[in-house]
Amino acid sequence: MSLKRYFIIFFLICLVLTCICGVLAALMPAGVGGILTAVPYLAAMIWVLFHFLKRNQRAPTQAERKRLTMGYTLIFWGYNIAFQIIGVAVFAMQDPEIWQNFLLYLQQAQFLSIVLIMALLLAIPLYVLTYWFYGPQAKRMSVKMFGHE
Repeated sequence: MSLKRYFIIFFLICLVLTCICGVLAALMPAGVGGILTAVPYLAAMIWVLFHFLKRNQRAPTQAERKRLTMGYTLIFWGYNIAFQIIGVAVFAMQDPEIWQNFLLYLQQAQFLSIVLIMALLLAIPLYVLTYWFYGPQAKRMSVKMFGHE
């Protein structure tokens, strides 16, 4: 069975919730808004699992679990990186120095290593949590909802 539908649903939910959380983060005190970074991913992941369980009346297989976990990770980070670049480009239309500064930062090894470490501090736990949630937790939910795995 194709998982394309679940990836599209995940992307749409995640995108909408990212916009909402972005506005909320802007209204919160500095530093507190960063907590909302993982909320769209987690909410979309749980929502799609419920949709999967209701539609298939079973927990994901091991192969589906791996594909869903990797797909969600790639979707989440792909659109975050894409919109980061689009955001810099939009602001650079008014002031070309913004784009030049962005490119200068990308040439700094220290900046890149900090960005990579910060991304991995979020990406690894989200990946592991998704992998677990779509495995043992999904089986427990399936048993509770339908009486079988």
